[in-house]
Amino acid sequence: MKARFATVAAASLAFAVGGAAPHAATLPTAIAFAKAEADGGGVFVWERTGRVRLLAGGAHSPAWSPDGRRLAYVRDSQLWVADADGTHRAQLADDATSADWGADGRSLVVDRAGALVVVQADGARERVLTTGAEPAWSSRNRIAFVRGGDLYRIEPSGRGLRQLTASTAIESAPAWSPDGRRLAFVATEGMTVDLYVLDLVGGNLTQLTADAFVESSPAWTPDGQTIGFIANTTGVDAPWVVASTGGPPTLLEGVTRLVEMQWRPFVSNEERPDLDQQAPSELSVIKSQGRFRLGFRSATDNVGEGALEIEGFRPAALPTMQTVQRVRLAGGGSRLFRRVGFLRYTYSASHDHWHLMGFQRYELRRADDHSLLVRDRKSGFCLTDRWGNAASGFTARRKSPVYTDYCARGNTKAQAVMQGTTVGYSDVYPAHFHGQNLDLTRVPAGIYVLVHRASPNLLIRELRYENNAASVRIRLSWPQGRSKEPAVRVLARCPATERCPS
Repeated sequence: MKARFATVAAASLAFAVGGAAPHAATLPTAIAFAKAEADGGGVFVWERTGRVRLLAGGAHSPAWSPDGRRLAYVRDSQLWVADADGTHRAQLADDATSADWGADGRSLVVDRAGALVVVQADGARERVLTTGAEPAWSSRNRIAFVRGGDLYRIEPSGRGLRQLTASTAIESAPAWSPDGRRLAFVATEGMTVDLYVLDLVGGNLTQLTADAFVESSPAWTPDGQTIGFIANTTGVDAPWVVASTGGPPTLLEGVTRLVEMQWRPFVSNEERPDLDQQAPSELSVIKSQGRFRLGFRSATDNVGEGALEIEGFRPAALPTMQTVQRVRLAGGGSRLFRRVGFLRYTYSASHDHWHLMGFQRYELRRADDHSLLVRDRKSGFCLTDRWGNAASGFTARRKSPVYTDYCARGNTKAQAVMQGTTVGYSDVYPAHFHGQNLDLTRVPAGIYVLVHRASPNLLIRELRYENNAASVRIRLSWPQGRSKEPAVRVLARCPATERCPS
C-alpha cells in the first residue's frame, strides 16, 4: 500500500471470532467511549466489572490523561476535563473538535478547526502549533496528526515536522502505542477501509484487517499487545480487538453502538498534591514610597492525595538551591521530579529565610478582554504547615504538621532545605506582607479581574491543574483624584477560575 516503505508485513485477514468472545470482566483496564446522539450520545466509561456509566452527556472525543486519572472530552465545541468518576469538571478551551494529553499531563493538543493548538492544562495559555487535525500525543513527546489525507508528526515545540505516509489512500485516526514507537491508523482507499500499524523505528507497516467492513477508532491496550477498534459486522457498531502484530480479530461483548473508544492507561500509584488556589481576599490600598498599592491575602490549599514536598540543595559556593519534588507512592517508596523551581534566600524586615521562587503569581487583568495590565514582583514563598484549611472532606484527613522549620530561617549558609504543604494545610500570606500587593498608581478607573495563580509554569507535579487559579472582579475608582488613595470594590468572587464575569 505504501510505496515509501521498503518492508511491509501484511496479514490478509477476514473477520473471524476465534473461540468464545471475551466479556467486560476480561478487560485489562476501563474503556472510555462515545456514542452518537441518535444512540443516546455522550462519553461513557466501561469498567472492568462490566458496569457502564455516563461521564458527560452530549460529549465526544474522550482522551485519557497519561496517568489514567482524568478524561478530556469535547462538548458543545468546548474542551472539558474531569476525574475518571466525573468529578472535578472544568472547561479548558473553546472551539475544540478533539484533543489529546501531553506526555507529562501538563498540556493538551487541541484540534481547532484545522489548527493544532497546545493548551496549558490549567487553561491559562495557548500556542498555535501547526495546521492539521486528529492530533495524538505520544509518550515520547511527539504529536501525530492528519494533514491532506496523510500522517505527519511534530514536536510540541513546533520543530521536527516529518511526513510519515504518502500514498493514494486517506489516512486518519492516528493512535500511538504506549511506548511511542508504533502508530496505528485507519487507511481508506475507495470503498476499502482497513487498520494498519506503522513501526516508526524499523519502518515496517503491518496490515491488521482486510475485509468488507469499515474499521475506525484504533485504541491500544496499556501493555501494547492488543489494539481495539470499532467495526460494523452485524449492522451495529461494536468493539473488536486484534493482536498488534496481526491475527484474527475478536469481538468484545458488553457495549454496542459506539463511535469512538480509548483504553485507560495503567493508573499511576503516585500520591500527588493538588494545589487549590483560593480567590484573593482582604483587599486594601495603602500608599508606600509614593505609590498606591493594592494588597490582598493569598491562600493555596493542598487538597490532594499526598504532600507537596520540595527539597532544595546547593554547593556552598552557589547563591541559589536546585530543587526536586518528592512524590510518595501508594504502598511505599517515592519518586523524584527535578527542576520544579529554585530556592533563594530572601531578606525582609518581617522574615528572612529560603523561598521557593515562582510558586505564586498575582495579576491584574482588564475585565473586557482579559489582557494583562499589572503583574507582581513578589520574591517567593516559604511553604510550611502553619495554617490548616477548611476544605470539605480534608479537615478530618489533616494530620500533625510536618513542615514547621520555616525554611531554615536565619540560616544563610544552609546547603539543604526541606519545605512543603501536607494534605489539609494551606500556604497563606496576608495583605502587603512581603510583596503581597500590586501597584495601582497608573491604573485608570474601570472594571478589572485580580487573579491569583499557583505554580504558574506548572512545574509542580499535581493531580490536576485547572484549580490552580482563582480571581475576583473589582471596580477601581479615584473618587478624590489621582493624588489620593483609590477605592476598590469587589463585584464578584470566582474560585477555581482566572476569568470572573459579572
